[in-house]
Amino acid sequence: MTTYKLTVNDLHLNVSIRGKGPPLLLLNGLGGLIRAFDPLRNELEDFRTITLDVPGVGKSQTPRWPMRLPRHADLIHKLLKQLGIDQVDVFGVSWGGALAQEFALRYPSTVRRLILAATSAGPAMVVKPADVVDFFGRRQSTKLPHHGGSSNSISELLRYGLMNGMLTTKPRTYYYQLTALVGWTSLLRAHRLRQPTLILAGERDQLVRIYNAHILRRSIRHAKIRILGGEGHFFVVTSAQQTAKEIREFLCHQPID
Repeated sequence: MTTYKLTVNDLHLNVSIRGKGPPLLLLNGLGGLIRAFDPLRNELEDFRTITLDVPGVGKSQTPRWPMRLPRHADLIHKLLKQLGIDQVDVFGVSWGGALAQEFALRYPSTVRRLILAATSAGPAMVVKPADVVDFFGRRQSTKLPHHGGSSNSISELLRYGLMNGMLTTKPRTYYYQLTALVGWTSLLRAHRLRQPTLILAGERDQLVRIYNAHILRRSIRHAKIRILGGEGHFFVVTSAQQTAKEIREFLCHQPID
């Protein structure tokens, strides 16, 4: 794995590239650190996976003011240009799934195929800013939920991610990323997505429920859906092998008619 410190739009970004093969951009969820993708990347060594700490997360610089989702998409495009990548497959999970949609809509020729995991067409990801404020404003138990993705509680999901080193501990990061989603939706634009698209959803995901995946499926012309049985919101981690299998089968198939 190679880690780069790149400067894009005067922001210093922490970028990670791993493996060899076709380029696959991985876009993380709310507060997600690069290492959150380690289990999935271990299963995708035959791809050149590219991911980053988005501004304000991990070792990437925090912008002075919150960035809206279109600006995040523009940043990703310039980052890929710096890396010499003209076209890429894109995998986005949760918050990163919203960013993946925005990126594909703004730069359609750059995105070859699109994979949307545990995400929706907006608005927001059913995460209330007040719940995040409450979580960081009180002392947390160290007890983890029995199943990493199936809890109804955003506080338990945050605790699970923090305790497993997948999420940042900086409260401001979450406020900034939630602000990026304010007023955002792809619902009236999703029909413009021409890329073959795979939608992945956890059967027991209580944060982004399955109906969101079906809405995306009906909105995107060349899309198909896969439901991961028994899995919750963090299935990219708790079922990395199955997630990688779905990704590989989709990316290696002929284009969808």
